[in-house]
Amino acid sequence: MSEGRTSAESSGERPRYSAFISYNHRDRKQAIWLHRALESYRIPARMRGRPSPFGPLGARLPPVFRDREELAASSDLAMSVRTALEQAYSLIVVCSPNAARSKWVNEEIRSFAALGRRDRIQCLIVGEASRTGNGASQSYFPPALFEDGRGHPLAADLRPDQDGPQGARLKLLAGILGVGYDELRQREQARRARRLLAAATGFGAAFAMMTALAILAVLSRNDAVAERDIARRKTITAERTVDFVKSLFEVSDPSEARGATVTAREILDRGAARIQRDLGDEPSVKAELATTLGEVYGGLGLYRRGEALIRQTLRLPNVDMATRARQYAALGEAQARQGDYAGAVQSFRRALADGAKADPNPALATRILDGLGEALSALNDDAGSNAVLERALALDARRLGAGAPDVARDLEALAFNDVDAKRYDQARTRVERALAIRLNTEGPRHPKVGEDLNALGAIAYFQNRPAVAEDYYRRSLALAEVVIGPDHPDTATIMNNLARLMVERRDFADAEPILKKAVDIILKQRDASYDDLAFSFDNLALAERGMGDDAGAEALLMKALRAARLHNHRNVAPVLVDLADVLCGRKRPAEGLALLDQAAPIMSKAYAEDPWRNAWLHAIRGRCLLAGGEAKAALGELIASTPTISARWSSDSLYGERATRLLADARRANL
Repeated sequence: MSEGRTSAESSGERPRYSAFISYNHRDRKQAIWLHRALESYRIPARMRGRPSPFGPLGARLPPVFRDREELAASSDLAMSVRTALEQAYSLIVVCSPNAARSKWVNEEIRSFAALGRRDRIQCLIVGEASRTGNGASQSYFPPALFEDGRGHPLAADLRPDQDGPQGARLKLLAGILGVGYDELRQREQARRARRLLAAATGFGAAFAMMTALAILAVLSRNDAVAERDIARRKTITAERTVDFVKSLFEVSDPSEARGATVTAREILDRGAARIQRDLGDEPSVKAELATTLGEVYGGLGLYRRGEALIRQTLRLPNVDMATRARQYAALGEAQARQGDYAGAVQSFRRALADGAKADPNPALATRILDGLGEALSALNDDAGSNAVLERALALDARRLGAGAPDVARDLEALAFNDVDAKRYDQARTRVERALAIRLNTEGPRHPKVGEDLNALGAIAYFQNRPAVAEDYYRRSLALAEVVIGPDHPDTATIMNNLARLMVERRDFADAEPILKKAVDIILKQRDASYDDLAFSFDNLALAERGMGDDAGAEALLMKALRAARLHNHRNVAPVLVDLADVLCGRKRPAEGLALLDQAAPIMSKAYAEDPWRNAWLHAIRGRCLLAGGEAKAALGELIASTPTISARWSSDSLYGERATRLLADARRANL
């Protein structure tokens, strides 16, 4: 047995971890990306079953170890870290000027090399330091990499002008799997090509189905001559539509597609340009295609681009009424995604009116009703919303049966209203029914499955079951990052929900980067006045305040308040209380007390069933009175409010810990 081998290796045990990621805490963002990129990678089907250090290859790598934080001031590596190093097959060092200066990164390299595995060390270059002709300067690499006189280890370069994210990931995976980089890259190109071709087939099938429904509607007309003419026109439209969509994927051959660099966004942009250029004399075909591409932009989270394309189609003349109804339905959905709920209601009502003038399309009609119901709910018209959504549910159940995806969509919309009305048990039942339908008909990787998991997490959160909520949120986030992508606005919503739990347990350092990323993603596709940014800005402000940045927290809370007031959002009162807390902490108690006076009647009405909310308002009033020198009045407020807060929150939570500490401060001030 060689000196460097562990007892686990010598006994034939398989490594527990495929890789150990060593990084400096300043490079945490890149380390988190790397961890997700490796663990989410699906090993190509033709490579599965091959022998590897982990046994026959499966669909994914064994777990990747990433230490949460750089070690505290200690003279030695923690035992848990040494154990993880011993159980890891390979070591990936995130190389940067930060890592080069890090004591603990160097110690982890030395410990791994001492196990006789120096040949299993790989590097990922990150950062913006100066470069030489050979890639990164020496300052990127921790000195421990060269202590035995060896040269540079295998390195991938994350920077855009080098390997970029995709190339860097494949290089590191090739090293872990023990295969050639070219083999992995070619298999990835082939897989991307198959996905594009599958998407083309799916688009074609969707267009064909849409056209078939239109033709069936036309054939029900009484006028036989008009029937034949319209059917002929629809058939031509269908043929042109399918041919057009398929032509967008002609570059799906890997030799023409530049490998993995062709994206769905590029295909959509190419299609949008061709619609404007090639279909000037076919307005109905042009309208159908542009509307569909606009919807796909929306599905990818590119809301502004999708809405702009749909609006262009509304200027086309001589478009038949059924197509016009679909255009307005798509516009309403785009408006709702960006928080323009009043505009969405108008568009959905126009879609219903145009649809009624054309041949009825029940699938489109219930889709419009669901969109209208959700927009009305956002405008606080709960009665109108429920009436519209119940109508859609009855129509779909009668038309398709209780197990159809359209029925799931209706149930999901109604469940949202149930949550808003605090009917949590009914909401959970509806979402669970919808999820069962989605899994049965559309499979576990459908985007709506992730949305349903997120909804179940929200329901568990409101029922004060944080562990259950976190499990749902993490499952939802893992699915969303794979299915719709890590930079999709819906993914950002899940990130916000998960980070809120971290804030409430005072895990501010972990929550802050997640919340910052979520806000950045949302602002790329939505205005800062978008209604649910009232939650996101508020959560980020709490994280910033927890880390001592009161000025940053105040600026974020002002943004949250603007968004909340614009939409009469349920978060108006909590934001006012959080802002008052920050102002009183910054020695501005008069301003804080004025905000609390504004919040009190709103809080009593909006959160009548959540007594801790009103108790928290009084606790912050006590904090402001104490800051203003009124110690006796402050003590009275805190003595009265703390028991209610403590009944809801544990002593180590954000609210429980602060209430206890404020009460202690007030008592000391009264001595």
